Amino acid sequence: MKSWSVNGIFVLLMLGCLIAINTIAFHVPLRMDATTDKLYTISEGSKKILTKLEDPVRVKFYFSFHNEQLPPSLKTYAQRVVELLEEYQTISSEKMTLEVFDPKPDTEEEEWAIRYGIEAPKLPNGESIFFGATFLQVDQEVTIPFFDPRRQEFLEYDITLAIHRVTEVELPKIAIWSDLPIQGNPQLMMQRQGGEPWALSEEVKKLFDVEFLQSPSGLIPDDIDLLMLLHPKNLSDKQLYQIDQYVLKGGNLFIALDPNARAEAATGGQPASSFASNLPRLLEGWGVRYDSAQVVGDLQLATSVNSRNGVLRFPPWISLGVSQLDPQHPITSQLEQLLFAEAGHLAPLDNATTTFKALIKTSPNSGTIDAFQLRFGSPEQIARDIKVDGQQRTLLAQIQGTFQSAFTEGPPEGVNDESFVNESKVPRTILLASDIDWMTDGFSVQRLNLLGQSIVQPTNDNLNLALNIIEYLSGNDALREIRSRGQFQRPFTRVIALQQEAQMKYQQEENQLQTSLDKVQRELNNLLQGVQKGDKEILLPKEVQDQIASFREQERQTRRELREVRKILRQDIEELGNNLLLANLLIVPSFVGLFGFLIYRRRTSGFRN
Repeated sequence: MKSWSVNGIFVLLMLGCLIAINTIAFHVPLRMDATTDKLYTISEGSKKILTKLEDPVRVKFYFSFHNEQLPPSLKTYAQRVVELLEEYQTISSEKMTLEVFDPKPDTEEEEWAIRYGIEAPKLPNGESIFFGATFLQVDQEVTIPFFDPRRQEFLEYDITLAIHRVTEVELPKIAIWSDLPIQGNPQLMMQRQGGEPWALSEEVKKLFDVEFLQSPSGLIPDDIDLLMLLHPKNLSDKQLYQIDQYVLKGGNLFIALDPNARAEAATGGQPASSFASNLPRLLEGWGVRYDSAQVVGDLQLATSVNSRNGVLRFPPWISLGVSQLDPQHPITSQLEQLLFAEAGHLAPLDNATTTFKALIKTSPNSGTIDAFQLRFGSPEQIARDIKVDGQQRTLLAQIQGTFQSAFTEGPPEGVNDESFVNESKVPRTILLASDIDWMTDGFSVQRLNLLGQSIVQPTNDNLNLALNIIEYLSGNDALREIRSRGQFQRPFTRVIALQQEAQMKYQQEENQLQTSLDKVQRELNNLLQGVQKGDKEILLPKEVQDQIASFREQERQTRRELREVRKILRQDIEELGNNLLLANLLIVPSFVGLFGFLIYRRRTSGFRN
């Protein structure tokens, strides 16, 4: 009887503690961020921007709280947005103020929401919903039309970006020099065949004052903070000289080259003899080696693609992880997943006077293939022709030092420039990439439709990488720090290792099978050459028939082995997944149970004493 009373008292005490904790938690705004990357904790970058606010910023948040048809998940996300904005208000010492509105139909709040540009997508029942915010400072106005739940990992970045834009007096000026349709293809858009502006173009316009240059001009504005050369081709000496002098006189430069630019091939113009870009004169002057005729392939980092023969790993499409990125450099330190397509590779020249730093590298299981062969070979053949040599190849590099002019004898013919500079006065920094396709939509984002609205969602860190490069060279560190926290997937490394192991084995066995097939076919062709043309019936020698039978048996055996590999792969992944699920289900309850048991033991021992 005594034990029952003790147990009863213990249960009552635990219930009382739970009630007390929940009551305190309801009234006290305490939060704990248990995510690995602290995605629910305001970053230092946001705090820097908020604490430096000089003039007050008003935030007018609009959400259709009254609509009972809204999904509970959307209401929960709206509450999270409000809580985050309230935290912003606290950090800014009330320099940022928050106003929350419920724009009911036919009200002044609805009218203002529409006036500010808050989007009002319709639910299946025809009702409009509002879920956006406007940021106001003096005469400046910036609007987030819709808080897409699918971008929730970028919520802090989107909000801080809006505050930054509304408070920025003068945006850094960026010049993009390219013949690629970065701003979109109007003809294709009119025909509803795509042709939208690159997501990169749209994002850059949010952060910077952007000017697009045409290659034939060869004129670089004096007032730009950064020049971007994207897939430069067939530049004249005058144009090369403009770039050379721009760098030596203190300009910031980023160049994206490519030995086989799919971005160019997709423009729909006349077929080119080569989709390669190169700047040999400038690169040599900067101490960089680059072969525009060679494409890099990586057997370890090969991306799975669909082919006529099913899914295969395609080495020229390189899926890069943390191990391939410089963990110390601000451009790459917080990135996790990148995808480069048919890139070249960069290396320092032996006599270079500049410093070469690799920011992104392949694995040691990389090799090269001729770019021309890549255009006409089958995916299976290309995968077989990659010869691994154990070298890591650089895909993105930083070049630093005192730069010498590539025009050692002065301005080229036809250029009259009395301000010619033969050497930079102070050390300079430029960034070089050996691929352009990673910046295009096809390799960086997917376009989704949400309630009639087009939403761009990143599929990896490619877009982050591009913006990191721009912000690094133009000096916007706070936004880079925030945006780089947005992650897309956090794959289990053990699972990936299992998949890669099985897939590489599959690829190897497929290659062996294809080699055997090619050998038999060659032997058959040699034998058939001696058969008379008039023969209607060809009787193959017994040895050839035996070879065919042997090959077919080999094929059947290989297929059985492949099925066994896939079976083992599935079993290992399922076992790992079950173990992870069990751990997630039991670890926290076990800790709670252990804590309760210890309290129980302590209290019962106290009662006994």
